[in-house]
Amino acid sequence: MGTETKQKPAKTFRRGGIGVSVWRREHEGEVFYSVTPSRAFKRRDAAEEDPFEYSDNFSTDDLPVLARLLDRAFYWILDQALQSGS
Repeated sequence: MGTETKQKPAKTFRRGGIGVSVWRREHEGEVFYSVTPSRAFKRRDAAEEDPFEYSDNFSTDDLPVLARLLDRAFYWILDQALQSGS
């Protein structure tokens, strides 16, 4: 059985349990980025060694934080494009 390495995000922005991960992708020599928002939460019956689970569902109260993190991710991606000359 081969070992697989899990790709890590190029950048992650967090505030409390809300996170936005930016993924660097390459296709046919072109670099692009995608974004994954998530919310961490603990289940009461979760095992101690891995108490957190993640969801892509957000409450109304989460939306201002999520909007700010998405804004930060957007400007980070723009900065990457400027640095690479794209």
